[in-house]
Amino acid sequence: MDGVAVLERLTAAVERIADRLDPPPTDVVDSRWVAGRLGCTTTWIAELVRTGEVPRACVVQGTGNGKPWKFHRSKVEEWLAER
Repeated sequence: MDGVAVLERLTAAVERIADRLDPPPTDVVDSRWVAGRLGCTTTWIAELVRTGEVPRACVVQGTGNGKPWKFHRSKVEEWLAER
């Protein structure tokens, strides 16, 4: 086995370990995840949603208003990239 093949196998093994220790987020995330990305509190996230600063496309329909806010991760990431 040549050096490149060994490095490829090691890289794949490290990626599997990393995903197990810190799995990628799901497609739907909560306020804590969004707050962590923005470096703020979940209360502030709720206020941003209520005032329309977080685009409605980011919010999972049927959440909020007494229920926990849920967000589409990909839409939130797009929104943050545009800010």
